[in-house]
Amino acid sequence: MADGSRFSVYGRMTARPGQRDALIERFTDVLRIGIPGLEWCSINTVLDDPDAIWVTQIWTDKAAHDTGTRHDIVVSATDRVMSLVAGALEGSYGQVAYLHDAGTA
Repeated sequence: MADGSRFSVYGRMTARPGQRDALIERFTDVLRIGIPGLEWCSINTVLDDPDAIWVTQIWTDKAAHDTGTRHDIVVSATDRVMSLVAGALEGSYGQVAYLHDAGTA
């Protein structure tokens, strides 16, 4: 599906040594909060780095992202995630140019 209004966030996080599974679990806990405007999120391990993950998020738009990530409960949960991250985050923001939905032909 083509869509120029959806906002995307994608980046790489490196967990403290040996903490990748804990990082994924905490990140998943944040997602279970049910953040309004967050339509889709993928957390992926990195084959050649046992401590790294890639995260991709699709939001309804940038305003939803900005509002959703500023809620107190999300900020608190994000702080718990960040306590397991070693070093700076790598990533970028964008607009969704195409999103394939395997459920539609």
